[in-house]
Amino acid sequence: MKSRLHFMGIGGQGISAVAQMAHAAGETVTGCDQRESATVRALREAGIAIQIGHSADHLNDVDTLVISPAVPALDPNNPELLAARERGLPIIHWQEILSDLMRNKCVLSVSGVHGKGTTTAMLSLMLVDAGLDPTCEIGAVVPRFGANYRLGKGSFFVNEADEFNHNFWHYHPRLAIVTSIEFEHPEFFADYDAFLAAFEHFIRGMDLQGDWPLPATVIMNADSPGCWDLKARLHDWPGQILTYSVGHHAVPEQGPATFEAYDIKLDGETSFRVRSRLATSSIPEEQVMRLQLPGAYNIENALAALAAAQLCGVGSESIAQTLAGFSGTRRRFDIRHQGPLKIVDQALDVMLVDDYAHHPTAIAATLEATRRRYPGQRIVAVYQPHMYSRTRTFFDQFLHAFDAADIAIIADIFPARERDTGLIHARELVDGIAQQPAFASGQSHIMHGGSVTETTELLAHTLRSGDLVVIMGAGDIYIVTENLLKNTQQA
Repeated sequence: MKSRLHFMGIGGQGISAVAQMAHAAGETVTGCDQRESATVRALREAGIAIQIGHSADHLNDVDTLVISPAVPALDPNNPELLAARERGLPIIHWQEILSDLMRNKCVLSVSGVHGKGTTTAMLSLMLVDAGLDPTCEIGAVVPRFGANYRLGKGSFFVNEADEFNHNFWHYHPRLAIVTSIEFEHPEFFADYDAFLAAFEHFIRGMDLQGDWPLPATVIMNADSPGCWDLKARLHDWPGQILTYSVGHHAVPEQGPATFEAYDIKLDGETSFRVRSRLATSSIPEEQVMRLQLPGAYNIENALAALAAAQLCGVGSESIAQTLAGFSGTRRRFDIRHQGPLKIVDQALDVMLVDDYAHHPTAIAATLEATRRRYPGQRIVAVYQPHMYSRTRTFFDQFLHAFDAADIAIIADIFPARERDTGLIHARELVDGIAQQPAFASGQSHIMHGGSVTETTELLAHTLRSGDLVVIMGAGDIYIVTENLLKNTQQA
């Protein structure tokens, strides 16, 4: 008999993928979320009934309540959650369902603070293009899949493994990628040591016994100091540890990386060659890998996916073709418009890019990559801070994150799973950035955008032809792009 599953907080990227996978498997799936979103609309189009808001009435005829960890974090007294407990309904996190779906599969998990979604998508497509028919769960929509998941019949299962709430402890991969480690999620982790310990626990829980054609392997970024901190903790771990680098080796005395990018080009194009020190590697050094996406960080993502695909038996020609054809995922340097657009009664030739960057390191990397890929264009950065705790904890880093922008517009803070305690406001971030050299001298300009609607209006009156706009954040800031495209017509 099929289960009747109700997903609370179904609009999140991870939980929405699992809900669709359960729905495709024949389970009866319903859901609810706090607000309408592009994800909610896509789920409805997929045939899943979703209600906005929370109510005990949603639980009628439900066997199991599936929740996002954000739900109890935001409101432990959520009426739907309390009603489920009172009725004795099983309450599980969506990660537990994903873990069940992974049984009898060779799991390849992508973890790390930055680049998880892009790396997971790259690796998924490499396996698809090689005919390995993997099942995939990604934290962003992959245009070729038309969704953030894929159901396959092959032995590989690729997933994005998030560290928040120790979510990735539910997974026991045969191969794990660690893209980068630096302190994140201050609303959950007490400090960097607790954050690092979570990754160590994840690695030590990997599949060491499975009968698979590749050994238990961790692939980590040699350019990330945090990855070396993790490696030191794993001195007695019996699996193999491979590394990759784009030439910014964090601990040079440890020797060269297993996979190393060289002959790197970032100005106007993104390309590189690979030097491999893995005995079983089949990548010729003369082969050029090309990417449509800008930035050295995307070369890092490509190296991580490439290394994992090689271990799974994918050939170098196939890998190169996949990378050359990879246009990114939704909201990861997602070019939404390029060309003439009618804005405030005038035709402007602009480029609109949506990006998920919300940590200061990712914001700085995205803007610097944009500057190198599109030299000479005026760069307008629109950023919506994500969560009060993150904004406050990394405040000093945020002050320097916009140095590569000509204009920065800071919208109000998106609360996500937090409530406003009045301890931090977007205006404080604007005031702090205004004191940085480029902005204080008038070379660059910083403005407070306010709400999403007010930010859209301010941006519309700021734009001029030739501008490249990067709209960043993990909240609902993408609505700015939607509004510009919806409320105007192409010239």
